[in-house]
Amino acid sequence: MDDSTDNIDELIRWFAQAETLAVLPPVIDVLRVAPPNPPESVQAAYVGSSYVTAYAEAASFVRVADQWMHRHRNQRLADAAHVVDFGSGWGRISRLLLAHVQPSALYAIDVDLQMTALIGSTLPGVNAMTVAPYPPTVFRDGIADAVLGFSVFSHLSPAAHVAWAEEFGRLSATGAMMFLTLLDVAFFAQVESAKDAVAGGEEDRFTVALAGCLPDVLEARRQYESGEPVYAGVGGGGVRSADFYGWAAVPPEFVERTWRNGGFDIVEWVPSGTLFPQAMVGLLKRSGGRQ
Repeated sequence: MDDSTDNIDELIRWFAQAETLAVLPPVIDVLRVAPPNPPESVQAAYVGSSYVTAYAEAASFVRVADQWMHRHRNQRLADAAHVVDFGSGWGRISRLLLAHVQPSALYAIDVDLQMTALIGSTLPGVNAMTVAPYPPTVFRDGIADAVLGFSVFSHLSPAAHVAWAEEFGRLSATGAMMFLTLLDVAFFAQVESAKDAVAGGEEDRFTVALAGCLPDVLEARRQYESGEPVYAGVGGGGVRSADFYGWAAVPPEFVERTWRNGGFDIVEWVPSGTLFPQAMVGLLKRSGGRQ
C-alpha cells in the first residue's frame, strides 16, 4: 500500500468522524429571518459605513434600480430570472435584493474568496462565486436579466472596466439592465479638498490616501474632460492589487463607447451628489447584441 492510499484512507476517516448536522441549513428568507451581519470593522472596510447607514444606502440603490427597470422594461427586479450582484463584498446589496428575488435567482460575485464564503454562510441558498479580477467567468451566454454594481466600476482600471463591459455584454440577455455607480467630475474637487485638509494638518488615513492619489489634479481633470478615464492604481488590500483596483473617474464619453461595444445603451445618468456620492448610471442591453 503506497503513501497516497494511506493519505486517502486518513482523509476518509477524517471526514467520517466530523460533526453531523442535526438538520439541514434552511435557505435564507430575509423577510422572515434577518441574516447575521459581519463584524462592524468588515462592514466599514468594504463600504465605508455599517449597519443602518450601510443598509440605507443599499436600499436606495436597489429601489432606484427597480424603478429604472420598470421605466425602461416595464418590469421589476422581481420579474428577473437571474440577477447579478457584481462586487458583492459582504452582501449588503444582496440582502436587499433578496427582498425582491429568490436566493436561487441571485448570483453574488466578488474577487475576494473570504467575502463569497461569508455570503455562503450568512445567505445560504444564494449563488456565491469567486471570480478573477478579469473575465471570463463560467456563466453561460445571456444568463443575466439585471446586474448591479455599487461602487465597483469607480475603482476598476480602464482595462478591467473594458473587459467587464464586454463580459457583461456576453452574459446579459436582450433587454437586460446594468445599474452602476461611477466617480465623475466631482471627484477632482474631492481630491483637492483632501489635499487642502492634509496641508492644514489633517492626518485621517483615508483623507491622506485620497490627497495623494492624483499628483496633478489639473492635468487629471483635463484628461477626464477630453473623454478619457483617470485611474490611480492604489490597490485596496488583500487580493485587490493596484494593477486593477484603485480610484477611477470615468467620463460619459468613455462609458458610452465602452458599453456600446458590449451591446448596451445608456438610458439614465444621474450625476454624483444627487442620488449618491457617486454618479448612478443605467444601461439597457439592446437587441442585436454587441457591436
